[in-house]
Amino acid sequence: MTYAAATLIGRKQSQSGTGFQPARVAAKKPGIGSAVISYLLDHPYAIYAFARRFWPIVVIRGWAFISRYEDVIEVLKRQDVFAVPFGPKIELLNGGPNFLLGMADGADYRALHELVANTFPTSDNRAIVGPIAAEEAEALVMSSRGRIDAIEDLVTRVPTRICERYYGVAVPNETRFAHITIAMSTFMFGDPSNDPTVRDEAVKAGAELRPIIDAAIAGARAAPAGSDTIAARLVSAKGADGAPVPDETIRAILIGMITGFVPTNTMAGGHMLEMLLRRPDMMRATQAAARADDDELLKRCLWEAFRFLPLNPGPFRECAEDAIVAQGTRRAKRIPKGTKMLVSTHSAMFDPRRIERPKAFDPGRASHNNLTLGSGIHWCIGAPLAEAQIVQTLKPLLLQRNLRRAAGQAGRLALDGPFPAHLVVEFDPA
Repeated sequence: MTYAAATLIGRKQSQSGTGFQPARVAAKKPGIGSAVISYLLDHPYAIYAFARRFWPIVVIRGWAFISRYEDVIEVLKRQDVFAVPFGPKIELLNGGPNFLLGMADGADYRALHELVANTFPTSDNRAIVGPIAAEEAEALVMSSRGRIDAIEDLVTRVPTRICERYYGVAVPNETRFAHITIAMSTFMFGDPSNDPTVRDEAVKAGAELRPIIDAAIAGARAAPAGSDTIAARLVSAKGADGAPVPDETIRAILIGMITGFVPTNTMAGGHMLEMLLRRPDMMRATQAAARADDDELLKRCLWEAFRFLPLNPGPFRECAEDAIVAQGTRRAKRIPKGTKMLVSTHSAMFDPRRIERPKAFDPGRASHNNLTLGSGIHWCIGAPLAEAQIVQTLKPLLLQRNLRRAAGQAGRLALDGPFPAHLVVEFDPA
């Protein structure tokens, strides 16, 4: 099969449809768990401060909420006891093996982690990912003539195009592809209420994405020697046993990295921009870094803004056995087996016991104070990739004069489920 033929098959299979309707997820009213998470993100400080002082480890009705920095870090480090609950959902949507965010530590996890790290070397971020993001973002901003939907037409579109140019995945329709990945990510990582509509649409989305990924794998196998996409690297790679990596493992890696890339970077970039628009002091500092062409400082400004409005209040975990958190302290609490847990990295990042001047905007803050992409073995393996892409995606926009929200509803952040979907901004064209 030729590369062109494999790509055509992938496009036709996607176009045949699975019944996936992204509007069903977007139109859903949030369940109680999602509503609590949304409220915490927008009204965090008083609630977090009260919890950290008076009720730092809450256990009630099958749920636990962890709020202090040292307890959050403890839980995230004890991954054998406080386990990631995502594995079954990931396997369902992959149609095969588990992926890193759903796996416990062990030989299989470490072998897969090494393979992924070798396939996505950090040197690519400066050499490939950053330049692609800069090129695509510059073209999108310059063609907008001073008004752009900064989410749909920039923050989401750029990582989608990187999926095509860097990952080697032919994207039939950019907007629909993004909706597919967002629906899958919502179900896997952002659906504490296990809403049946969210599950149904995610299953349909997975059924639509898998043929696209399988076509990319087939195309990479048929591609000329020397092709250097992620898909091409994976079909040439060897596993820990020295044998070629099976197609189902390659598919799991591609789906795992893509559903952790487009949705996560959409939310991260959208939340960063929203915070800059809310806080003129943050905007001034961040635009100054962009105008000075200081990408390291720009990254620090953006990630510090992200600390104030992160992906979520914190990751979910599930207690695999009866355990005690903060043992030996007055706040020690027994967590029964089976308890679902919200481990609030957001609260931890504002804990004055461990974070100096937590409410100050400080781009020079120590990196270990920023838990926006996790901690421990499930710290986001794609974090350096996300940094390179987001910095170069937002930079052309931040360089514009008089960057501002559009008037009215268009200038307010609109959501697709928990993910940013639209935010129209304007600027004064040169």
